[in-house]
Amino acid sequence: MRKFRNSLMLAILFASLQPLPVSASPDEDHGRRLRTPLGDIAFEVVGQVSNLSPTVSKQYGYLSFINGLTAPEIFTASDPTMQNETTALFTFFTDAVTERVISNGRLRIVNRVGTTTVYLDHTPDGTFADRESFRDGNPILTLDYRQQVILDTADGTFTVVNLLTVVSAESFDLGNGSLRLGKDREHFRQFYSGAPPTGTPALNGVFAGYAVAIEPAEPN
Repeated sequence: MRKFRNSLMLAILFASLQPLPVSASPDEDHGRRLRTPLGDIAFEVVGQVSNLSPTVSKQYGYLSFINGLTAPEIFTASDPTMQNETTALFTFFTDAVTERVISNGRLRIVNRVGTTTVYLDHTPDGTFADRESFRDGNPILTLDYRQQVILDTADGTFTVVNLLTVVSAESFDLGNGSLRLGKDREHFRQFYSGAPPTGTPALNGVFAGYAVAIEPAEPN
């Protein structure tokens, strides 16, 4: 009986030491997620804005830097002088609605809400002559969007702060496995500097800026 009990105890101990099956994490199931430490730059953008009416704004362009990717993974051109909207694999398009405009001397403060979508276009054809060219790829990231614009009416220059919250993130292939740009509820603060339209016809304002990772709006 004592031998039986000792054998049984050894069998139980041996079984408890065996490695348990490891299930894939959500990130592994849906592609490796590119992570940006809080406070670091997550991505940089170059774009233009078309204000089609007092309440409707379209903002669009391309991502010129993405934390975790190299320039050859962001552009199809290896020559830095050719890394622009025509060769950018990652583009964005923002549909925004103006909530209100506040006057403060020569400044105009514009508050907008809307949605920003990032696209992956493996055959880039972006052109600022056609804003729709920046959303003809596959949507890979959708973000809720809140914007404050501070416009200097004296010279037309403006600064912008956006708060972006990830609504959905789709996996995509980029030659080195499946990737994702974010996950639900990730939060970014984005900064633009912009200048008024030039040329004839003068339709679009121009801007460039960057986004930093901040604490999630509602931690998971």
